[in-house]
Amino acid sequence: MSAELAAAFPAVVFALTLVLGAAQHGIAATRAQEAARVAARSVARGDTETTARSLAQRAAPAAAVEFTADGERVQARVVVPAQGPTAWLVDGGRYTARAVAAKEQTGESG
Repeated sequence: MSAELAAAFPAVVFALTLVLGAAQHGIAATRAQEAARVAARSVARGDTETTARSLAQRAAPAAAVEFTADGERVQARVVVPAQGPTAWLVDGGRYTARAVAAKEQTGESG
């Protein structure tokens, strides 16, 4: 019986690694999306891109953040590198998230 257990042990470890890796990927993807939302809202409120980038990196450390604006909207694009033993399963080795927010009106009239 111990020979069968010894033979099955690597398969169990591999399966456990995949399950834990999938959970880690879900968390990382969620953090990337939240970072994009926070960054887009921040710039739409009128904060500087530096402030928004800092807020995004609190939600997803190691996040690279880019901003684009067109008229009344601002878009934040966040890229977070995949990490861990199952990072090779992620397309391109990184998570990409985008969020769009409408620029807030300042309420100032002249």
